Amino acid sequence: MSSAALQSTIPRSGHPDRNGCIAPSSDILMIGRADHFIYLMGRPARPDTNRWGRWNMLSRVTLDQLQMLIAVADTGNFSAAARKVHRVQSAVSQSIQSLEDALELKLFDRSSKVPRLTEAGSAIVQDARRIISGTNALRARAKNIASVAEPEISLSIEQVFPSTVLIESLRAFRERFPLVSVNLFAEGLGAPEQSLFEGNARLAIYSTARDGMPGFQMEFLGDVPISLVASSRHPLAKVEGLIPQSVLEEHTQLTMVDRTKRYRGVVMGTHTWSFIDQFSRLDFVLNGFGWCAMPTHLAQCYLDSGELVELKLAAHNGEPLRFPLYAVHKVEQPPGPAAQWLLSEMRRRFSEWIAATVDHQSLRRGIQIRVTTV
Repeated sequence: MSSAALQSTIPRSGHPDRNGCIAPSSDILMIGRADHFIYLMGRPARPDTNRWGRWNMLSRVTLDQLQMLIAVADTGNFSAAARKVHRVQSAVSQSIQSLEDALELKLFDRSSKVPRLTEAGSAIVQDARRIISGTNALRARAKNIASVAEPEISLSIEQVFPSTVLIESLRAFRERFPLVSVNLFAEGLGAPEQSLFEGNARLAIYSTARDGMPGFQMEFLGDVPISLVASSRHPLAKVEGLIPQSVLEEHTQLTMVDRTKRYRGVVMGTHTWSFIDQFSRLDFVLNGFGWCAMPTHLAQCYLDSGELVELKLAAHNGEPLRFPLYAVHKVEQPPGPAAQWLLSEMRRRFSEWIAATVDHQSLRRGIQIRVTTV
């Protein structure tokens, strides 16, 4: 655009433009391209022009300015702030002045020897701290993603897995990978495998009916001890010695089943009620609705208090029962560094938990039970 053309777009002093605005040419600030102007006095030539100018001014606020503002607020004066941020005092003063101009706010009262934050300045300092903190977290997260671990892990675990092992493993994980998010699904029978199939979880720990699945990597972690239990008020609790199958079938067994009804827990009786949640089933066992095969660690406190009684079946000759758990993931989607670390931690702690909880001889001679397909 020529100089003459430019001149023609500027309203003459004291004369209205096409929108009826009067603006002396001295009150015009040029921003952006040379043929775009806003008026600092009077109404804008277009309704959104002042807002655009304000946005343009705010866009000039930098993280460096915010850091200097925080430094002055923390140290109490410009010279100390300059030393803290390793700048000359004049640079700090100029930066604060530029920030005030951009925000159109007076941040410091300079009427005395020591600058003091204004009320607006105190509010802006709080916002600046949040912005700087968020920026630091963003940098750390980016560094973590680029060099150390995946930004997020998704894990599905069957409810029979001991919660103490899971909690302590995740506590250690949080300390090791503080910026990695965790999506945790603690689910009933069959649900971890379903989450794995559907892609909701990249790693799952559960008991499977199969020793191998095409396209999936399986790793045996260990056995969870299982107890056959009933309420102390239940008729089976009164039976002395080993319980024969004929007596067992007179009573309701509370079994586990998955939502899709593909898998069922161990079925030993002919009359069953099915549940998809271990803890709901435990409530019904405690209230005398039937007997069930329950992870020993979930029932232990009730066995100790006498609310539940452990049953011994003739079919097992009184031998202890154990339930295998596997870590499973898709072959094409192996766990990232963070998930591998967590799996290793859970494997180690689970092994220690088994050693501390279960008699070694019981594990050697115990009978392994498996879920079944429906």
